[in-house]
Amino acid sequence: MRRLVFLAQRLQQAKTVVQAIQALGIDEECIHVIAKDASQLEKFGLTPASRTETTEVENDMDWGMVAGGSFGLIAGLAAGTVLGPPSIVLGGGALLAASLLGIGVGGWLGRLVGAETPATFLQKYEHALQQGGFLMVIDTPTEQMPKVHFTIREHCPQALIEVFYPHWDHQQAA
Repeated sequence: MRRLVFLAQRLQQAKTVVQAIQALGIDEECIHVIAKDASQLEKFGLTPASRTETTEVENDMDWGMVAGGSFGLIAGLAAGTVLGPPSIVLGGGALLAASLLGIGVGGWLGRLVGAETPATFLQKYEHALQQGGFLMVIDTPTEQMPKVHFTIREHCPQALIEVFYPHWDHQQAA
């Protein structure tokens, strides 16, 4: 899966691109539009981007879970060391419980932070969005990328198309 991001200057361009991409078999849930006024999008039948596409919520939640799990593991080891012999029996359970609690709390805190952090790719398009442009975010299977790219070029010949690997598709080591 690849994420294609580009700017459509006019509403008519955005509508035409969405219709052409849907004709290729790309689901409506995979096509998102970001604009200054999201209510304008719904009025014309375009799917506005959700918080998942416009914020770092998923990425920050993942990192929060990693950090929380690590902290919970260390806290469980420290508790096992401090509590002494009874902790040998409960050590594995305490370690597991502390790690799981850390993962849960870290994921929750990461999600809270990520929900308020704008997606990094939005910064370079902020000026164009304020001037009335429409940022198109399309998640497409890798094998359909050439057809989708050609379709975008056909309707928005001046668009700079960026390709991203969504973090949920291209796992990186933590």
